[in-house]
Amino acid sequence: MLPHLAYADAVHAALVDAGNAPDTLTVSAPDTGVRHELIAVFSWAGITLRWSSETGWRHEAPHCGGPLPLDQFATPTAVVTAAALLTNGRPPVPCRERWAQARSLAVAIGDWEQHPAREGRMLLN
Repeated sequence: MLPHLAYADAVHAALVDAGNAPDTLTVSAPDTGVRHELIAVFSWAGITLRWSSETGWRHEAPHCGGPLPLDQFATPTAVVTAAALLTNGRPPVPCRERWAQARSLAVAIGDWEQHPAREGRMLLN
């Protein structure tokens, strides 16, 4: 199992609870042969939030794009706030709050990077 599934699930659940469920959620571990990166992509019409185990949170929207001012393991609530602001055409605000399971996730990612179980890609939603 991919170690970031629980994090993607928690963010997805928070978005659903806030009434802003993404159209798609893609969780993957692309096999580049060089890097062992884990990715979760939350997409709506015109807006994409992308989490990477290497670079943290990024976004793409018609009016802006780039890194999100969030902790790499931001709380799902912080991601909900960023998505709501982007949906309303406003820039995201900085938030350094960490998900309660961030430390466990970081350890699991480190273990996975040492012994990646190449499970490919899952499309949820």
